[in-house]
Order: sequence, then structure tokens, then C-alpha cells
Amino acid sequence: MVRIHTLTQTLRLACCLAALAAPAAWAGGNLLVNGNAEAAAGATDGEVVPVPGWTTTAGAFTVQNYNPTFLGPDLDSPGPVDRGLNYFAGGPDATLSSAIQIVDLTPYQSYFSSHAFGFTLSGWFGGYGSQDDNANISVSFRDAADNEIEFANTTPIYSSDRQNVTGLMFVSTGWAASNNVHINPASALITLTMNRSDGNYNDGYADNLLFSVEDGVPAVPEPTSLGLMLAGMAAIGLRLRSRADERP
Repeated sequence: MVRIHTLTQTLRLACCLAALAAPAAWAGGNLLVNGNAEAAAGATDGEVVPVPGWTTTAGAFTVQNYNPTFLGPDLDSPGPVDRGLNYFAGGPDATLSSAIQIVDLTPYQSYFSSHAFGFTLSGWFGGYGSQDDNANISVSFRDAADNEIEFANTTPIYSSDRQNVTGLMFVSTGWAASNNVHINPASALITLTMNRSDGNYNDGYADNLLFSVEDGVPAVPEPTSLGLMLAGMAAIGLRLRSRADERP
């Protein structure tokens, strides 16, 4: 005699198989390298030092230590509670400083093709005293041919926002996957920019930068999920027909 699973067992098995076939959770992690400026020692007196993970594209982009002897933010200035030892700065004699990272998104493209897309771009940004030197970060989502699909950036923080106090404030931009945006980028070009308005040193500051992508609800049933659903329906039909055959 062939033993037939109960309906409950069949549904439980189908749910387990569907869970195994679902994409692994990857949302929420920071995709930036050295987003907190802690990968190497920072400058102590305003000099330019190498910044791992970032490619300088203009000016004197650098990492400065939260050093109370340097005219910039220190460990007691407004800024992130979980700050480390260093922060990003525009550097000496630079009207404009910038640096980039390219985040490879190709591992997620098959997932993006059938799921809503969301992202978060955030960080702490600021400047010095009453000067309007400022910093912001942007993301340019690119397709496989390196064409821009979408663009977003954070708004600058000016001296009036800081009430003329040296320090950093939190800024964030992005959209949630629940907004039902469907794009399929192959990469994300991240650009950190510092602008000088006063003095000789570019006092655009940044710290604790984050870029993450978020998964969403599938736009259409994925082939694996659709196959499992049909298999489950077939199993239910088989069970119901078996019950009919067992009736006296």
C-alpha cells in the first residue's frame, strides 16, 4: 500500500521547499568600504593622508583625526555617538574635493529584476564655525553599459543649520522597497563631495557614511515559486481525489 501524506503535511512540505528556494536576506548591510574613515590613521594637523577604499577625483580629500589641537570637530563636538577616531575632510587649499567608490550590484541583478528596489544613503555632515564649507554624498545607479538610471544625493549642511557650531549632523536620503520602484542597476557610483566657501582649508566634514540596498515584494511570481505553487496545488488535488476513492 502507498502511504499518502495528509493535506497538512503536504502544505508544510511545500512551505519548507518555498523557503529554501527564496533568495537569501541581504538587505540593510553597509556596502561602502571604509565608510567610517577608520581603515587607516588620520591626519593630526590638516595634512593629506591616503584614504583606503576611496579614489580621490578632485582636490585634497583626506581623513582627519578628531584632534582637539586642530581647528575642526573633536570627540566632544556634535556628531555621531558611535564615532571612531577619524572623519573625512576636504583638505588644504582645495575649493572642491571629492572621492568615489563603485559598488558592484551585479550579484543582485537577477533579484532586482523581479523585486521592488529600495536603498538608503546616509551619513553625518558638517563644517567649521560660521563658515559655510559643506559636504554631501550622492549615488548614481548605472546599468551594464554604465548609463545612469537613477540619481540621488543628500542635502548640504550649512553654518545656519549647525547654528554656527563646529560639528556634524545626520542626513539621509533614499526610498523604501515598499515604494514599488523597479530598476535593475549593475553598479552604484558613490561620490563624496566637499565644498569650500571660506578660508584656506576645505572644512567640509563627513563621517559614518552608509549605502545599503533593500529587497521588496516580488513584482511577479518567480519561476521557482510558481513551480512550487503548482506542485502544491497538484498534491492537494491528488489528496482530495484519494479521499474520494476511499469513500465507501
